[in-house]
Amino acid sequence: MAQNPLISILIATKNRQKYCLSAVQSILNIKDDRIQVIVQDNSDDTSLKEMLLSYMDDKRLIYNYIPGILSFVDNFSAAINLATGIYVCAIGDDDGINPEIIAATKWANDNNYEALVGNVEANYRWEGTGAPDTFFTKMTDNTLTITHFNGKAKVVVVEDSLQKLMANGATNYLDFDFPKLYHDIVKKTVFEKKKKKTGAYLKGLSPDIYAAIALACNVEKLLVIDYPLTIPGVCKVSGSIQEGQKKSNSKKLEDAPHFKGNKNHQWAEQVPNIYCVQTIWADSAFAAIKEFKREDLISKFDKYMLYANILDADPSLKPLLLEFIDKNKGGNTLDQEIKNINKAKLKGPYKKFLKRRVLGRMKKILKIERYEIINNLKDMSEVTDALVNYLSKLNIDIIKEFNKTK
Repeated sequence: MAQNPLISILIATKNRQKYCLSAVQSILNIKDDRIQVIVQDNSDDTSLKEMLLSYMDDKRLIYNYIPGILSFVDNFSAAINLATGIYVCAIGDDDGINPEIIAATKWANDNNYEALVGNVEANYRWEGTGAPDTFFTKMTDNTLTITHFNGKAKVVVVEDSLQKLMANGATNYLDFDFPKLYHDIVKKTVFEKKKKKTGAYLKGLSPDIYAAIALACNVEKLLVIDYPLTIPGVCKVSGSIQEGQKKSNSKKLEDAPHFKGNKNHQWAEQVPNIYCVQTIWADSAFAAIKEFKREDLISKFDKYMLYANILDADPSLKPLLLEFIDKNKGGNTLDQEIKNINKAKLKGPYKKFLKRRVLGRMKKILKIERYEIINNLKDMSEVTDALVNYLSKLNIDIIKEFNKTK
């Protein structure tokens, strides 16, 4: 009887065939039977299946196609359901993995860890993103950017992360240590227990933050390492480009693509009825809190920090946000609410900007921190090879770092 794979890499995709093909190729290039690739396809046609035909004989690849309207959450849930690995790790269809993820997962399994979190310091920008330059950074395409990390591992008390997230307006969850669906390694049995308890692997509108909260309520042992185990990618049709940097999507909540196939979702009353990254995240966080009966966390929620994070990400949302605040301000005046938002900006987004953008940039200029840019990488296979080559030059042994936590 064949053994289950050690880890299943989940890719839920829709109409991004070129990127998904590259992701699959880069993973299957790793000659190791302990890894499995799940491709859950909800595209408008079966062209991705045709592109993958030459790989169908590889037993490590499982491809499934579901046509028609399917929510983001249902597409990812279908991918989880197909996985037979002991652990699962979801990535986007424009992402990749560091092959060392296999050794890291084996250590987690041997030492009974339910979840393992790496960092996201190795990022690839595909051709044609068209993202605008920032104050400090010129945005270039076909580029792998690797920022500083130290390779240190630590054990995390997940409850602390939950409280910090709520104090930050239930948004920007990537700033905290959580067991996540995206880019993290989680035992499949944790998802099975959750499904048995709630009737589904995932709920809410955003599978990533809902899963982060849900897993935090179910995972007891979490290990975090400051080391890239996956490679986040961004392409011209990525949500982070359309919703974040270009801000090209409609701001009307009813236009959010997250509602497709999920028309009965009840929006959290604490969250402004505006469509943007921060509100989708916050609403999904509240959905998970309600599902797992953690209403005690609501008292930790700072609505002004949510408002501040919304305006920091997209100042054009101010009229819509003020309209919401004016209707829900309670005993305060609108001026008082605006003052509270400005205070939140100082301790939240502005402080973060100074620490990460200004001080972080100075450390790079002064060469206090490592910073590497590798150009002219045409696909995820080349990106993976470039990352492996870069990491081989560092004096970091992740297994030794894991063992230090025992």
